[in-house]
Amino acid sequence: MKDISCGDQSGEQVVFLVGAGRSGTTLLYKLLCLHSRLAYPTNYDHRLPWLFPGLVSRLLADQTAAKLKAWFNQGGNAYLAKRSLVKKLFPMPVEGEFVYAACGMPRTPAKGYQPDAYTSNCLRKRFERIRCAMKADLVLSKRTANNRRIPQLRSVFPKARYIHLIRDGRAVAHSLSRVEWWDEHELWWDGRKAAELEQAGEERLTICAKNWAYEMKELYSGLSAVDPTSLLEVRYEELLDTPVVQLGRILEFLGLPLASGYQQAIESLRLTNRPAAWSSRWTTDQLESVLRVEQSLLDELGYI
Repeated sequence: MKDISCGDQSGEQVVFLVGAGRSGTTLLYKLLCLHSRLAYPTNYDHRLPWLFPGLVSRLLADQTAAKLKAWFNQGGNAYLAKRSLVKKLFPMPVEGEFVYAACGMPRTPAKGYQPDAYTSNCLRKRFERIRCAMKADLVLSKRTANNRRIPQLRSVFPKARYIHLIRDGRAVAHSLSRVEWWDEHELWWDGRKAAELEQAGEERLTICAKNWAYEMKELYSGLSAVDPTSLLEVRYEELLDTPVVQLGRILEFLGLPLASGYQQAIESLRLTNRPAAWSSRWTTDQLESVLRVEQSLLDELGYI
């Protein structure tokens, strides 16, 4: 590991990965965390905070083959609902809400909220501690709640960079409707759980489509104030079609090398952009219910 300088307070070494839920951010997060020069919060930082932060992950930074086995299933699936004991013990990139919570950052900030000096300094110190402990160039944070916290993050980290992963809203709605945690998921834009809205008479897919639309609206609102040179948009479908090309774009944006070992690791996952499941499973009525919510934005994004 090379020597690095520590003490950054501007956020120049901080990168936020954002995107609507079920847009593939977990996959992209883990793909990027395979890179030995990127730091990230782990399950060890969460469960064993007394352990020297980043120590285990630093020792495994160059163990790409071990990371591949622990973080992905066959076919490059990064969402591991069930993991073996060995995989549970292996350091894993996590969303890291515990970092934000410890510093007093709300999950859904009230309108006009700006973090105070304590919260700002706490977040800067914690992210810098993770980066320095892992002896990395940059620290990467992927957290769905950050979709709603971009103005606050800009305040704390004025020079941070943002990667926005975008996916076809129809595929997102289909994916949301099928995950096991969706029914009990509390919708920040409504205050009720998804199952409660469904019980009140809303169509399941309509609720899922609304969630994508609200998330995208919040994202574009927050990202509109980000310097264009600090923002990179990536399409999920293109990531699966040409993973090495898209990851090369991202690494260039971050100023990191596309090393041959990293490229080989990505190629070994054999990522594939399969036909959209919704297109063969939805009825005409189901598709129309989703398009009533999503059509204008899908059109803007070039998906239809």
